[in-house]
Amino acid sequence: MNQQMEKFELANIDTSFWLTRDKTWMDDRKAQWPAIEKVVSDNRRKMDVNVIKQYFLRGKMPKWEKYQGWDDLFRHLDLMHFLWLHPSNDPEVLKQLYIGYMESELIHERDVMLGYGLFLKHEFVMAASSHKSIEEYPFPFMGKKNITLFRVMFEDIVYAKNSICRRVGGQEKFDKKAKNIFECLGYHHFLKMWLWLLQDPQSPLMLNSLYQYDEVVEWCMTTMTTNKSNEFLEDIKPPVGLKEYQKALYCLSHFDTEEEGDTCRTRFVHKIRRILDEREFIPEFKQMWLGVKSGKIEVKDPWKR
Repeated sequence: MNQQMEKFELANIDTSFWLTRDKTWMDDRKAQWPAIEKVVSDNRRKMDVNVIKQYFLRGKMPKWEKYQGWDDLFRHLDLMHFLWLHPSNDPEVLKQLYIGYMESELIHERDVMLGYGLFLKHEFVMAASSHKSIEEYPFPFMGKKNITLFRVMFEDIVYAKNSICRRVGGQEKFDKKAKNIFECLGYHHFLKMWLWLLQDPQSPLMLNSLYQYDEVVEWCMTTMTTNKSNEFLEDIKPPVGLKEYQKALYCLSHFDTEEEGDTCRTRFVHKIRRILDEREFIPEFKQMWLGVKSGKIEVKDPWKR
């Protein structure tokens, strides 16, 4: 991460991106708020939802000092909401905001960890749901801004880890509080790739899935190949877990790319097949892939959730 960028005080953020004197701009912003309010209100106090609202509408900063000692799980303007609800989609603008947020002493450790956790939950776990319309989707919908935020937040993962490690007070506490966010969910993400292939081809969630981007796939698969835990082995102990992995591997192996045509999913499938064939994984996972691909492992109802 380039830390030579101009630093700024988080309490005095540049608010020129909020065109508060432009009635059309403000009316549009206000019209967006009810949908956003629906997804930020869960588990938050009304006063903290209002903090997010004032930031979204006018760029008003929270009273950071007030929240520094508040150790609640669901907070106010965490990292994800800070970047997502900023009016700009410019990667350079958002990168500068990201660095300023990560470096600021005004920020509580939970603001950063929650921001990362929510981004992964919403854009990987929940976005692979079967919802067809955004109106019925009860989580943030970022559209194409999701890949911009991924690149900003995950471009230099070493920087992110070191920043959080410093905040929480060392490696031991990082391992306890934040390691799972970055390192130990690879196989869980892998199962969501399968569900992406089952989504309606015209669903906005399918069309805006992060799995269509090479750097996202690389990050997800790297967390599998470097994962030294027993995540996969624990997952396949229950019969339902074993069947889910077999279904996922079957769909990746048998997805009809010719019928699909040249789409983001076809390009993804070709890439993931090469990765599964050529890279090293724990033996149990590799053997399952080979068995499913060859037909030695029978898979029932692979195209059903």
